[in-house]
Amino acid sequence: MVKKWKGKDWFSILAPSELGSRVLGQTPTTDPKSLMGRNMTVGIPDLVGDRSKYYMRIQVKIIKIDDKTCLTSFAGFECAREHLLRMVRKGNKKVENVFDVVTKDGWFLRLKPWAVLNGTPPSTVSTDMRIFMKNFFNEFAGKNPMSELVRKIISTELQMRVKREGSKIYPVRFSEVAKIKVLKSPEFKSELPKKAEEPKPVKKEEKPKTEKNEEIKVEKKVEVKPVKETKTDKKEEKK
Repeated sequence: MVKKWKGKDWFSILAPSELGSRVLGQTPTTDPKSLMGRNMTVGIPDLVGDRSKYYMRIQVKIIKIDDKTCLTSFAGFECAREHLLRMVRKGNKKVENVFDVVTKDGWFLRLKPWAVLNGTPPSTVSTDMRIFMKNFFNEFAGKNPMSELVRKIISTELQMRVKREGSKIYPVRFSEVAKIKVLKSPEFKSELPKKAEEPKPVKKEEKPKTEKNEEIKVEKKVEVKPVKETKTDKKEEKK
């Protein structure tokens, strides 16, 4: 066993910053790059310490490694199917819907909410309930960031609101969000490569010009050598 772990370093995995940055666990590796992009499923009790949420779990994805710490991003949410099916009883009707929402901070999420109705209403009531759930979550997501949406679902605050407001259409016995899938997040948004700047044409040096826009001409200096006097010239001067 000693040889198996020899040469490996331990890295701490933190929860997403939007959900508290709590330490979720540790993992050993010899190559930190191998941890990038790895998914991890975490029970909500380990995240918030509430044992009553034993049936909820989230997925996180490692997106950055800082020294010996792995930083993660939210990658999904789901409820145990056994818990959901336990709420559906004889004489009740299950209504579920699947739709996409966009949060205020640019997350594209696919939600799958449930509602269990008291009794067996006609299909028109089920249709109205699906429309209500879609409008409700779209409106909330558009006004709040992803972190607030996930926190409200973990605390079941949004589920209780769906139950209360949906009962105006037809009595709702139970409401839950079965699953959240991340379709696109700001962290993984691809950027188009920048175009290389074209080299600017080199301007030819212009010759200096005078005020009258005439080219300056440089005159060559001509040296004038003195003429030597001859003998005949001296004789003429004496006469």
